[in-house]
Amino acid sequence: MNGLPPETIAVAFAKSSRSPEPFDQIAKELNDQKSSEFHEKWVVGYGHSSVAEHAVLSLAIENVSILATKVLEDNRLASYTEKSTRYQTFDKTKYYKPANVMASTLGKLYESTADYLLDSYLEMIDAIIPFLKKKYPRTDQPERLYEIQIKNKALDNIRYVLPIATLTNLGMTANARALEHAAVKLLSHPLQEMKEIGEELKAAAMSVTPTLIKYVKPNQYLMGVQECCVGVGISESEEGDVSFNEARLASYDKDAPDRVIAGILYRFSEVPYETIMKKVKTMSHQEREAIIDKALSGMEKYDAPIRELELVNYTFDILMDYGAFRDIQRHRMATQVNQAVTPKHGYCVPEEVVEAGLEARYRSCMKKAETAYDSLCNTFKEEAQYIIPLAYRKRTLFVCNLRELYHFIKLRSGKQGHVSYRRIAQQMYREVKKVHPLLTKHMNVDLT
Repeated sequence: MNGLPPETIAVAFAKSSRSPEPFDQIAKELNDQKSSEFHEKWVVGYGHSSVAEHAVLSLAIENVSILATKVLEDNRLASYTEKSTRYQTFDKTKYYKPANVMASTLGKLYESTADYLLDSYLEMIDAIIPFLKKKYPRTDQPERLYEIQIKNKALDNIRYVLPIATLTNLGMTANARALEHAAVKLLSHPLQEMKEIGEELKAAAMSVTPTLIKYVKPNQYLMGVQECCVGVGISESEEGDVSFNEARLASYDKDAPDRVIAGILYRFSEVPYETIMKKVKTMSHQEREAIIDKALSGMEKYDAPIRELELVNYTFDILMDYGAFRDIQRHRMATQVNQAVTPKHGYCVPEEVVEAGLEARYRSCMKKAETAYDSLCNTFKEEAQYIIPLAYRKRTLFVCNLRELYHFIKLRSGKQGHVSYRRIAQQMYREVKKVHPLLTKHMNVDLT
C-alpha cells in the first residue's frame, strides 16, 4: 500500500470487509473521487468513523506555546515528540503574545514580564555553568561530550524560569479520526491560540484527507461544559490540606490482589470468573504470593508485565511543577484530569540554583511572574496562565491501571530522569506499597 494517499488506503481497508479481492487490487480500482464518495456515504452519512483510523498523518506543529502543546497532547490516541527544555536552549524573542492582552492596557506588563523571564533564563544558564564545572569536573570523557553534559545540566536547572508562553515545536502522528477529535477540542477551547491551531490542524489534514475531516467545527457541548462549570469550584477555605507535594493515593481498588490473581487463573481455566474469585478469597497469603511470584518474577529489563494487571486501578492526586508535568503527561495510557495553571501552589527551587548563588535572581523571576499573573487574572483569567514559569506547581488527577504503573515507576524513577518526576514516581511506589505490598513486590523501582 506504499505510495497511496491516506484516504485511498482507508477505503481499500474498509472495502476489504466485503470484497474477496486482495488489497492491492481493491486499491487499483480507486481514485480520489471514488474514495471521497465512499467516505461521504459511509463515514459521514452512516457514521462508520472507524474507517478514518486507517488514514494516518504526521504533522509538524511549529511555534506554538508550551501551554498549547499540553492541550494537543491531551489527546490520547496519537504519538508526539516535543522540543526538549532539558537539551535545547530557547529563543528569548519567541513567546506567545495573546492578541486581546496585547491590545489592552496590560499588554506592556505582559511583554515586559516575559522579556524579563527569558532574559534571566539565558543569563542564568551562562552564570550556572562555571559552578557546574567546578561541581562536576571533567574526568576521562572527551571535552566536547563534557561540555554538552554540563550544558544539559545547566538547562535542567534553569528551564524552570521559562514561561509557558515560550514557543516550541511538536511532531504529531495520528489517524484521521483522532485528528478530527483533536481539532474539535481545539476549536472549542476558550483560548484564541488553541482555536487558531485547530483551524491550522484542520487545514493541514484536509490537504491529505479532505473528506474525512472537512466537517470539523466547534462543539457546543464541550463549550457548554466549560461555561457551566467555571466558578462552581470549591473555595479555598473548603479545599482541605494542600500542604503535600508530589503524589497522594486518592483511591484504589481495595480487592486488587484478588482481582489480579483471579485474572491470572481465569486465563488458564475453563470456569466463570465468579467461581474463580470465590476460590481466590479462600486462599492463604502464601498461596496468593506463590501465584504472583510465578506470574511476575521472571520479568527482565525490557519485558512488559502481563495484561491481567490492567484489571485494577489506582487514582493519584499529584501536585507537581509544570516541568515535571510536561514529562508525566506523556503517559497517555493513564486518564489525566488537569487543573489550570496558577501560582497558588507555589514553586520549586532547584538545589543547584541555590548552591550556585542564583537564588535571588530566580525568586525575582517568580515574583515578577506572580505579580503579572495577579494583574492579568482579573480581566484575562485564561490568558494569565501564559506568564507562569515552569517552576510553579499544578494539580493533576492521574488514574492508571497496575500494568501502566509498573511501566511508569520503572521509567520515571530511574537515575537518568529528572529529580522532580523521579520523586513523584518514588512516592507513587511507596503509596501503593502501603496498601498492596504483594502487588509491588516485583516492581522495578529506583529509590536512590
